[in-house]
Amino acid sequence: MQSLSVRTLLHAVGAALLSAAPLAGAQVTLNLTTTQNTNCTATTDTQGLQLVPGGTDLKATGVTLTGSGCGGASDFQAAIQVPGTAVAGTAFTVNWSAAAAATQCTYGGTNGMAGWPVGTNACQGAACNSPHTAQVTVPNAGTYSLNVTCTNTSGFATGSGTATAPQQPPQPASFALTAPATANVGTAFPVSWAVTGASACTGSASLNGSSANLPGWTDTTSPTSPRSVTPAVAGTYSLTLNCTNSVPGSAQSTAASVAVTGTGGSCLANRQTIANVCYQNYNAPAQCTQNVDITTLDSIFGHLAAGDTLVPMPWNQGYVTLGNWNTAQIIAAQFTVPASGLPSTQTGFFTHGETMKGVQGVDMSISTTCGDFAPGGICQNANVSGGQIGMAWKVPTAAGTAYCTVTPGQTYYLNIRATTPVQYAVGDCSNGICRASFNNNHN
Repeated sequence: MQSLSVRTLLHAVGAALLSAAPLAGAQVTLNLTTTQNTNCTATTDTQGLQLVPGGTDLKATGVTLTGSGCGGASDFQAAIQVPGTAVAGTAFTVNWSAAAAATQCTYGGTNGMAGWPVGTNACQGAACNSPHTAQVTVPNAGTYSLNVTCTNTSGFATGSGTATAPQQPPQPASFALTAPATANVGTAFPVSWAVTGASACTGSASLNGSSANLPGWTDTTSPTSPRSVTPAVAGTYSLTLNCTNSVPGSAQSTAASVAVTGTGGSCLANRQTIANVCYQNYNAPAQCTQNVDITTLDSIFGHLAAGDTLVPMPWNQGYVTLGNWNTAQIIAAQFTVPASGLPSTQTGFFTHGETMKGVQGVDMSISTTCGDFAPGGICQNANVSGGQIGMAWKVPTAAGTAYCTVTPGQTYYLNIRATTPVQYAVGDCSNGICRASFNNNHN
């Protein structure tokens, strides 16, 4: 019987090759000769040979041995039991053993499986003689191979198996969201989750029981965890997430509750942050939504119905009616001018509504400061009556002098308040709470 210690010869040849040329990242073929002058050829996969960190051992994946000097599985046996099917993201059990005095066994097969580190030692010495169990998880749908190759002084033995994970909806079907119990207005907080196989995840939010837009959560479909969420309005939010891929079905999160407090940085304490809003463009019936975040112009003019796709600045042409404007409070709606994409001639204007105007007059301004009604020049307008343009704006390259110039990339506030002394419109108000409409128009 011709014998070969594959591990020993690989060490000897590998040590010489290491000083001659790089071995990682390219297929390597080793031509070995036994003491009985028989040949054994060892060929790696395209990963080549790599030095095991902290030692002098070389490791390789996908090794095939050919030649009469390689020994064979008849010298001793290695066996592996792999379930034929698997579920991506769910662990399954793999049992394997070497039935005789193996001195070393190595994991082999498809890279990327948790619990089956391909190319590393599975056992060494006397520990190889007992049965072994591994909990293995495949990351995605597909077919995965698993094998163990064991060696001793008489040769080698390999046991192999295959597990197939079919295409399926994201897993698990129900999962938890991890979010802080409390947060502050204007301060980002993380929300994380663990789902495999998703191509899109859609977030939903409710504020004090009603559907709400939540920046960083409801305006993206990225399946990547975590997300950074920035609430603009105080209140109790309930967050859920639905994840999908090309297979029918979905994974649905349980709800996470976050209590948000604060008033949002330097904004005035008398800033109204939510209102019941009816959206209407000039060619469609009104769509009304309760408890809308009115701290951003995106929320006020960027939608025509709850949950529809945001239309960014210069927003939808049309008007909104605030169903419960507390005229003792101001409206300070933040907006950021897009850094690019607006035409060089872009202009727009906001009008105090002629019907359901709420109050006879309002003060308006566009300022970089929340609640600032005196930014100076054309960027402020006092006692704007119903039907009148309250604030006109333009980008720097647009023509005209009767416009407040807004700079791309800069953040501003559209500030609105009831003109003092407050004069209520007949039929629009009750105890200082008014229905008030505002129009958005642009070229």
